[in-house]
Amino acid sequence: MNLNKVKLTVVAAYVIGVAGVAVASGVTSPAGLIVFAALALLPAGALLALWNDPAQTLSETIQNQTARR
Repeated sequence: MNLNKVKLTVVAAYVIGVAGVAVASGVTSPAGLIVFAALALLPAGALLALWNDPAQTLSETIQNQTARR
């Protein structure tokens, strides 16, 4: 599976989980919903920004160089 798809799946599951907690705890006020939205989106955005692809291996580098020729 592509790493970008994995990251999006993890972030989506986290946001849905936080939304579920908000609904289960009975949050109905706009301020409470904003707090839960920030709680869900700020760490998720940091995860997307900071979770980098693994470094390219020597074998992958050689294969890329061979494929270009």
